[in-house]
Amino acid sequence: MSNARKEFLTIAATIDRRDFVRFALFDTFRRKRRWKNPLLFACIMSAFSIVCFAAQKTHEQAALLGTVLLSIGLLLPLVWYLLFLSSVKAEAKKHALSRTKAQYFTLLGKENIKVVRDKEEAVFSWTDLHAAFRIKGCIYLYVSPTRAYLLPECDDSDAAWNLITSHLPPEKIKDLR
Repeated sequence: MSNARKEFLTIAATIDRRDFVRFALFDTFRRKRRWKNPLLFACIMSAFSIVCFAAQKTHEQAALLGTVLLSIGLLLPLVWYLLFLSSVKAEAKKHALSRTKAQYFTLLGKENIKVVRDKEEAVFSWTDLHAAFRIKGCIYLYVSPTRAYLLPECDDSDAAWNLITSHLPPEKIKDLR
């Protein structure tokens, strides 16, 4: 393994709870754009409530119905977001993430990427990678649309990003710093 490590740029993934939550927020709201449905729901319910408020002079209890629709339209997306955040924090706590211990090692090579965790090793070809995102403090390396590896910022972050950008086509690379 020591000879193999010399061929690779090795990044130790020391991920804490904050990194995990930031990744979950990025993946859900920025990459997958899951903010659109709650926003659409809030807009539709707000529009219905405006119609009700406009009809309150001609229809009895229209203001009450408008208030109920507006409350539901604003509170339901808020509750959804808070439950999402709570579940992400609980998941991070379950994994006992900390900056003191590396969860896995990512070895970036000329021909492939290896991810080593405990005694398990996964190898991914550069051509099989789905996408790579660079944000402040971390690189998210997606090996599939549903699976990503986090490469926290370290001394070799720029070298890792340069290696990633040299192997992936421009449409798969997003530098969002």
